Amino acid sequence: MIKSPYRRGADDGFIFGLYLAVMFFASILSGGAGMLTLLSGVMMVCVPVVIYLFMRSYHRSLGASGSFAMLWMQGVVIFFCGMLIAGTALVVYMRWIHPDFVIEQLNSVAALKGVAPGTHVELAADTARKMIDANFIPAPIDIVVEMLMLAIVTGSLLSMLLSGVFVLRRRSLKTV
Repeated sequence: MIKSPYRRGADDGFIFGLYLAVMFFASILSGGAGMLTLLSGVMMVCVPVVIYLFMRSYHRSLGASGSFAMLWMQGVVIFFCGMLIAGTALVVYMRWIHPDFVIEQLNSVAALKGVAPGTHVELAADTARKMIDANFIPAPIDIVVEMLMLAIVTGSLLSMLLSGVFVLRRRSLKTV
């Protein structure tokens, strides 16, 4: 029996959520360890590969009954469910484990003032300083909601691209 793209996406999204959580925490905690920086960078670059592997597995299980829309929806659900899991972990971390995380990050960016005059670095430092001075510190949930929206949009585009690749590949194999 073929799983619906929603169910398959949710199942794969759980695993992807754990992957994203490890990637985010490796990035957050990398300040003192160079290996964590490397790990988070490699994990970021490998996100399309991970999604490709999930979608390829589902595509193979669908056989001839698979469609572009089914694969695309699976990818969108993977990103949505994955970010819900990773986002929950991030909110818990930023709100209860390390409540000063956001302000510390803003202070770090503000400290870059003068490092590269006339560049985007200086603009970011000025913006961070203005946010701190105005006490306009985003709440952890606000940050995670923005990340969720970004992941859904970019995940949808990546899923659309990969779905097209799978469908075109199946058509080219039929004509050979």
